[in-house]
Amino acid sequence: MRLNHAGITVKDMERSLVFYRDALGLLPVYDEMMPSGRDLDMYCRETGVIMRAVLLADEAGNMIELFDLQSPPVRVRPSEHLKYPSTGLVEISFVVEDLEQLERDLKKHGFGFAVAPYFFEAMGVKAKLLIALDPDGVMVEFTQVLGEAAQA
Repeated sequence: MRLNHAGITVKDMERSLVFYRDALGLLPVYDEMMPSGRDLDMYCRETGVIMRAVLLADEAGNMIELFDLQSPPVRVRPSEHLKYPSTGLVEISFVVEDLEQLERDLKKHGFGFAVAPYFFEAMGVKAKLLIALDPDGVMVEFTQVLGEAAQA
């Protein structure tokens, strides 16, 4: 078994595309408007669903699918439900080659950071980590591996 993709419902598809496509460089695989119908309603467990779905992939083929519901209206999760003490998706994590370049790219597109860059050692590696929030408050972690951790 292997993971195919993770799905994220978004409030504003264009703003989310600026984050995931333009700032992070993920490549669109498909972009489709899905009209209401029995199958989509069953899939979403809602009635009268109309949504746009955009699938984006990184260079390794890992994917994120963004869902923008036109109907019913998207209900924004309270900010306290975007943190670790709540169940559900709280972060997406990427490994990057150049964290400083990524930081510049995010700033250029108007995105800030939830946590300033910091260094850590875990699982035998030294790394630098940066955490940003996507337009809907999902925590996005970026890790640049710097080398092997010191042996105790």
